Amino acid sequence: MKSLSYLFLTNLKNSIKQLVKHPAKLIAVLFFVAIMVMVVITSGFNTETEFRDIRELYAMILALYGTMYIMGCMNGLHSGASFYSMADVNLLFASPISSKKILIYGLLRQLQVSCLVGLFLIFQYGWLNNTYNLSFGGMAAIFLGYCLTVFCSSLTAMFIYSMTSSSENKKRAVRYGIYLIVLLLAVYLLTAAFSDRQNILGGLVTAVNAPWTSYLPVFGWLQMGVVGIISSNFIGIAAGFGLVILFVAAVLLLITGTHADFYEDVLKATEVSYSAITARKEGKVQDTPMNVKVGKTGIGKGWGPSVFFHKHMLENRRNRLFILDRTSLIFAVTCIGFAFFMRESGILPIFIFSVYMQVFSTAMGRWTRELLLPYVYLLPQSPFKKLVNICKEVLYKACVEAVVIFIPVGIILQSSIPEILSCIVARIGFGILFVAGNILIERVLGSLTNKVFIMFFYFIMIILIAVPGVVLGVMVSILIPGALGVSVGLLCTFGWNLLLSGLIAFLCRDILNYAELNNL
Repeated sequence: MKSLSYLFLTNLKNSIKQLVKHPAKLIAVLFFVAIMVMVVITSGFNTETEFRDIRELYAMILALYGTMYIMGCMNGLHSGASFYSMADVNLLFASPISSKKILIYGLLRQLQVSCLVGLFLIFQYGWLNNTYNLSFGGMAAIFLGYCLTVFCSSLTAMFIYSMTSSSENKKRAVRYGIYLIVLLLAVYLLTAAFSDRQNILGGLVTAVNAPWTSYLPVFGWLQMGVVGIISSNFIGIAAGFGLVILFVAAVLLLITGTHADFYEDVLKATEVSYSAITARKEGKVQDTPMNVKVGKTGIGKGWGPSVFFHKHMLENRRNRLFILDRTSLIFAVTCIGFAFFMRESGILPIFIFSVYMQVFSTAMGRWTRELLLPYVYLLPQSPFKKLVNICKEVLYKACVEAVVIFIPVGIILQSSIPEILSCIVARIGFGILFVAGNILIERVLGSLTNKVFIMFFYFIMIILIAVPGVVLGVMVSILIPGALGVSVGLLCTFGWNLLLSGLIAFLCRDILNYAELNNL
């Protein structure tokens, strides 16, 4: 075990040294920490005297943990989950060390990764403190529960994969079992929510906080433990986290005690993870499905540069659920759910939250993959026309997302038609602005491989470009009182975003003239 302890501590030490050797990473980390500290400090100036029902927060915690855990379990039906890198597979697995000790080492690594993944929750502390009077200790408890949820989902995914990888019938049974559980929960919650049409939110919150939901496997237990910390319920703390500890121990015994080959189970998942990480570092995206079903072949539409738009739409079909891909659908449901809890605050906070979520959904579109292939450079058309057409798919996605989000949000908030339309148009404008920001980044920093520095520069640049439009919109909304002022202000931001985005796209059109700029 000494060798594994040395390896773990050495990896941790080398990660810290990398910050010193790469100033861009250090600046990004310091910027991240500064924003986090600012969020915590500014939330301390909360002057609100009336807070919303804390049970709403408990319901959101259960929904977040449940979504993350179920999605993680579904990964176990495809490629499983891996706690290791390719270096571990090639060197550690070949060393004379017990597989149980190697598994413990992998669990510690996965717990470390889970903590890093959950850091984004800290940025939600400001509005949670202002809305529910949540203490920082309560926020830390939510963060801990999220980390354990991600950790347990990866462990469960590994167990599911090791138990079902040898049989398609087993995979199908587990998949249908998960679908059935989710369907039953959805039916129960919807029935409870609409039992009183005068208070749909109250019925939903009551149903989610029913005593039996705390005993749902893993995510219900973690919610019970976290709620116990927030409400100082020591029985809930002991029961929730105790059940999780017993679950982890039981799964580990089942994994190490079965006849399945532990090394073979994690090898494929590790290779898939390594390929995805390598592709991201190189600016590429791997989205080829594991099982390819050949249907209609050929694009069949478009002429000239418009062929790229139809090609992207055709490629999106395999990742689409209904009219949106999985990531966009999750973001849309999150925004609509946020509207339920914040409907007394008006439509503007929901709009701001949706734009915040849009930053992540628009960060990587299919158009960037065309820059790594020679075809778009060889097409004898205007560079500006080609650039617009390869970005159409992202713009189309932004339009669909805005409609899917704000029509239900408007119904929930009982907003007027002008307010709904202005929010849809303004969100489309921010989508266009984010695409233009990506174009500018590719034009200026396309040859760099340091993605941390690129993302840092991207966020700074987006803020600088968007601030004048936001200030203009705020000034107009102040001059024109009431809901009309808010609608006109949102339209002003759309005008600014559209103007700047068009200018950026036109000035950066030469990105399709020089392939060397894009690290081809």
